[in-house]
Amino acid sequence: MALADPKSVAALQNVPIGGKITLPIGGKGSPLDPGPVTLDVELISRSDGVFELEDKNSHLVGSLGKIIHMGPCAVVKHRGLTILLTSKKLPPFDLGQWRSQGINPEELSMIGIKAAVGHRIAYGGIASAEFTVNTSGPCTSDLTRLPYTKLRRPVFPLDQLEI
Repeated sequence: MALADPKSVAALQNVPIGGKITLPIGGKGSPLDPGPVTLDVELISRSDGVFELEDKNSHLVGSLGKIIHMGPCAVVKHRGLTILLTSKKLPPFDLGQWRSQGINPEELSMIGIKAAVGHRIAYGGIASAEFTVNTSGPCTSDLTRLPYTKLRRPVFPLDQLEI
């Protein structure tokens, strides 16, 4: 999984490669989020987070250019889970994000992607299956779970959804 968490990346700054630390990861961006998950992690690598897009036709080229800057990054492991922590948010639209960190995405058994549909161009070619997971927070797949307080009912599509 790739996750933008500059505080976690900063906390790993002085940890040696192979070093272990208990780290609160994610859950820091929205009051709708239940908060970070605290994990015991091992630092696998660090980088400056710069990579070149593999898909030169990606719409990211128009907004960010061919060279992408994720900010300082760290790759950590928790048990069998590999987590790429970035300092800047980046849509998961290019496999070069993983390769730039020394990770071959084709060799991973599963990749957690926080995106609606834009990831499919990059990941569709390597995925054997895809699952949508309904999570809490501001990016839920179930819009009826959001605290809409100033809407007149009924409102399409909120009152017609079947999830």
